[in-house]
Amino acid sequence: MEFFVDNFEYSYVVPAPTSSPSDWSSNSSYNSFSDDTKILNNADLGRRKPQVTPTVLRKRRLAANGRERRRMQNLNQAFDKLRTFLPQLGEDRQLSKYETLQMAQTYISALYELLDQERMESVQ
Repeated sequence: MEFFVDNFEYSYVVPAPTSSPSDWSSNSSYNSFSDDTKILNNADLGRRKPQVTPTVLRKRRLAANGRERRRMQNLNQAFDKLRTFLPQLGEDRQLSKYETLQMAQTYISALYELLDQERMESVQ
C-alpha cells in the first residue's frame, strides 16, 4: 500500500512496504503504484492548525497596523530630514518622495563633480 501525503502545497508519495526488507527488489510492488493508494492530509497526520479566535485575530491586526503606522512615520521623518539638506527650489510645495530621491541623487552627483573639479585644479 502506498500513501500520498498532502503537506501544504506539495504532495509526495510515501511507500508502505508490503513485505520484509529482505524481499524487496526492483520487481516488488514497493516500487510501483497500486490501486489501494490513500491520500493523506495534515489532519490525517495528526497535525492541526490551532483555531484562532476573532478577538485574537483583531488584536494581531491592530498590532500589525500599529507597527506599519510607526514604520511609515519613521520613513516620512527620514524623508523630511533628507529634504532639509537639499537645495530649495521654492517654498510653494513639498517635494514628493520620488522627487526628493531624484533631487538627492542629482545633488550628490553635482557635489561629487564639484569636488572632482577642485582636485583637478589643485593638481595642475
